[in-house]
Amino acid sequence: MHRYRWSESIEPRLQQATERMRRLRATRMPPAAVQSLRHWFRIHHTYNSNAIEGNRLTLPETRAVVEDGITIAGKSLKDHFEAVNLAHALDFVEGLASKESVLGERDVLAMHGIVLRGIDPENAGTYRRINVRIGGTEHMPPEAVRVPEEMRAFGEWLAGAKNEHPVVVSAIAHAWFETIHPFVDGNGRTGRLIANLLLMREHYPAIVLLVEDRARYYTALDASHSGDITAMVELTLDRLDQSFVEYERAAREVIEVREPAIDYLAEQLGKPPTELPPLQAHSWHEAIRALHAALRDFASQLEARLPEDRRPSLRVTNFSEPTEVAWKLIQKTPYELFGLHGEHHGSRLVLSIRSSPKKGKLPVLEVSEPDESLQLRNRITSMEPTGHTFRVIRLHGTSIGIEDGVSTLQLATELWTSAINHYLLPR
Repeated sequence: MHRYRWSESIEPRLQQATERMRRLRATRMPPAAVQSLRHWFRIHHTYNSNAIEGNRLTLPETRAVVEDGITIAGKSLKDHFEAVNLAHALDFVEGLASKESVLGERDVLAMHGIVLRGIDPENAGTYRRINVRIGGTEHMPPEAVRVPEEMRAFGEWLAGAKNEHPVVVSAIAHAWFETIHPFVDGNGRTGRLIANLLLMREHYPAIVLLVEDRARYYTALDASHSGDITAMVELTLDRLDQSFVEYERAAREVIEVREPAIDYLAEQLGKPPTELPPLQAHSWHEAIRALHAALRDFASQLEARLPEDRRPSLRVTNFSEPTEVAWKLIQKTPYELFGLHGEHHGSRLVLSIRSSPKKGKLPVLEVSEPDESLQLRNRITSMEPTGHTFRVIRLHGTSIGIEDGVSTLQLATELWTSAINHYLLPR
């Protein structure tokens, strides 16, 4: 049983942390994002935890030592060992966090053994055999002969069931361990590892106590020696907020960036393959698409202008861009592209817009009527795409007229006007 107390005023923040943790756990995080966050925590915790204790490596130097094995000129061998050891101790803690085994005293000893490995082999993973004082505080840690007994009680609490909020449990463990101060050196780094282990076991993000927090951290520890851990819980919550921000940013990128992109690409890649027409036909297809859109727009605008009882039914059938196979056919034989259909008070019109091959050139367009005997007297005989306009050949009685630079809007208007005048209006 612990002896710690805390203010009820922190309860709303504890509940907020619980909700953030639940939302985070509900998010599917890809392994690469999790690995990136783990990497961020590993380097930042190693640097800050060591810096609090006086390690002289900077953050970039810590990264270089831990990740690349680089030796930094002008920095002691001890500084290098502390960085490598603490990174390895974090790996050990992550392993403990993912297991369902019961935590206990021996896990604390194993952590400390890694922290001081190669630095102080005699004391690594071994309780102190001398009495110590903690600088800057009036607290007197228990005498060396009492340390095993104190740590046994601490270990039993670690192994037991806990009813407190995980953040409070982390703060209790942190404060209790530092009050015992069971080792000659490495107590601070080991205490911060224990605090994170207890958070991670309950699926909370690990936290990084910053070197800039040193004065506040020591003040919180000093208060905890008398049993009040309110300041320690508040500091833990503040640093937990920082970790939540990092995880929530990554989760937001998954939801807002990664998943929509995957959905879109999956949809596109899941479509049946279509063979694209040759590059030289691209402008031809663009012109046909533009004419098709202009014809549909004209029909829509005209229908909307009239009351329902006098409104004609006008429709332009779908146009699908020809596949490579169809394109080869278009160059050899007439090919229907789309049609104009209309109905008004019993009168009907059905016209086809089809392509007609032209030797040595891109196909031209023609208006095909179901009954050749009913052909328009004054009509368009062919339409040749020329970039974003058309070259139009018209039949006026027995004479032929040619006009260049006819826009899709003008052409669509003329086609509908001729068709409606001839087929749908009373004569």
